Amino acid sequence: MAGKLSEEIKIDPSTVHQNFKELSIKLFCCRYWILEEWECDDLKVPFWRIYHNSIGGSTIRFKNSTVPLNDENILIIPPNTSFSSQLKRNFNFSDESIIGRKFIQTDNLASLKSNGRVDHFFTHFSLGYPLDFVANTIYVITPDDTIGHLLKEIKKACMTDQITSMKESLRAKQLIEACLLNLPDEIWDSGNIDHRILKSIQFVEGNFRRKITNEQLADMANMAVNSFARLFKMSTRITTQQYILKLRVEASCHLMHHSNKSLDEISYECGFSDRHHFSKIFKKTMKVNPSDYKKQLKMVNGISE
Repeated sequence: MAGKLSEEIKIDPSTVHQNFKELSIKLFCCRYWILEEWECDDLKVPFWRIYHNSIGGSTIRFKNSTVPLNDENILIIPPNTSFSSQLKRNFNFSDESIIGRKFIQTDNLASLKSNGRVDHFFTHFSLGYPLDFVANTIYVITPDDTIGHLLKEIKKACMTDQITSMKESLRAKQLIEACLLNLPDEIWDSGNIDHRILKSIQFVEGNFRRKITNEQLADMANMAVNSFARLFKMSTRITTQQYILKLRVEASCHLMHHSNKSLDEISYECGFSDRHHFSKIFKKTMKVNPSDYKKQLKMVNGISE
């Protein structure tokens, strides 16, 4: 008789250890709306973005290149990539404007196009370290049948306010994964990341709302403070305190998108010392005051025209 098998063999009979890469998609927003004007400079934020328009007419300017938004293109924009947008006017960095509203079920693309407007799908998300630290650029991919179907269903969910349901949240993440699979393999190569930096980042991501000092992180890594700070910046291209503030701003964006909390409540919950400090850091990062950002969200949601 062969006898009973061990629990380990029954669960996984292979002796080959597999170490999979971590991927954690954190959605900040997923929206479908109508643009009448979209003239903006330096649209640089600390999270990923995916853009798709069915109607052509708007463009993105990145460095010396102009990229059209239309039905044949999907734009994937890594964090901290600075670019400008244009719809009706030539680029004028001193005269910015966003005019738009939510795309609703009674709207149709033909009518929008005849009136000089465009539809605009966008989703904002983060992937965590090290995937949020890839090179600043803009990737343009052509949607295949799978991505095209996902876009159609997600846009419908945005119009019917079902996008935050479990099923549609999974679909939105499926779209993100399908788009990311089209990016070149080399951008995901983070090399051999020092385990002390990985451990400190995991700690920061779980505790960024609290006060965290370089001394505390260096002590956890069993390193001198200056040596730890240098290694952290070499690995992430930003300082530890900049990374903490990045996470706090991302958390504040998430609360503004998905709660009715006041800015005072948000600033406190995200770990800022006070409302003034929150506003200062938010504007430095997002190029807009948190109060104006919140007003724009109301416009996008169709609360105001």
